[in-house]
Amino acid sequence: MNGTIDADAIARAADDYPALSQLFGGYYHQDWQQDHASRDAALEAFVRDASPDTAAAAAGDIDRLLDAGFDDATLTRMLADGFDCNYMPESDGIGPAAWLRQVRETLRPSAA
Repeated sequence: MNGTIDADAIARAADDYPALSQLFGGYYHQDWQQDHASRDAALEAFVRDASPDTAAAAAGDIDRLLDAGFDDATLTRMLADGFDCNYMPESDGIGPAAWLRQVRETLRPSAA
């Protein structure tokens, strides 16, 4: 798929991917670095706080998001504008798709 995504898809992100929206909006908000020492610490906090069903749902949301075939530029826009995620994987030298796969793998054991 190409990198295009319409404004409606961005606006619907929280509705289309509710558990992922909870993770990113709640744990990678604008002040996330004041609450967590690292991106991994923020994710670990979500895993601790979330129910197994919510963690499983977030992993499933990532599956669906990645299966949509968006390129990294589009995923970056979706993270920032669709999920209000204030962590940008590129700042750590990783692309958004690769980071989402890492997040998914962290969520899977907690969802088992």
